Amino acid sequence: MAAGAMADQSGSSPRIFREPELRHLFAREVQRSTRYQDFLSVCLVRPEYGGAPGPDTQIGVARQIAEMLRFTDIVGLVGRDIAVLLVHTPDTDAAAIADRIRDRIHATSFPGASASVQVTVSIGLASFPTHATTDAALLAQAQAHLQTMPQG
Repeated sequence: MAAGAMADQSGSSPRIFREPELRHLFAREVQRSTRYQDFLSVCLVRPEYGGAPGPDTQIGVARQIAEMLRFTDIVGLVGRDIAVLLVHTPDTDAAAIADRIRDRIHATSFPGASASVQVTVSIGLASFPTHATTDAALLAQAQAHLQTMPQG
């Protein structure tokens, strides 16, 4: 089962992959995109917290993102960032999705350590084959774009 934001058998919330799993799935999706000459975009989301985040705030942000995406998209953690693999998605469509992610996260309050926490996000995008053709290079490009984009 290499599907993305996938609910488990009990119908609970979408699955958020840990970094090792996410990196494995990312490499497979790049291989698939190479073989079938298909688009793939990675959206790297860096949450910034307006208060003390609770221990599950990052997962809560990732779940909010996963719930708004297609079943085939993949959401997971990469360090302090949230990676979103948008399969079959060219860069122009990925930019529109990134805007929707930003709007949804900004409109949501998350439980924090002592009170509700407002979250803002910085987002970096990279697309196969426009920006890079390997998983490591795509992630590096998304991280570079993340560093240069203003937080909003």
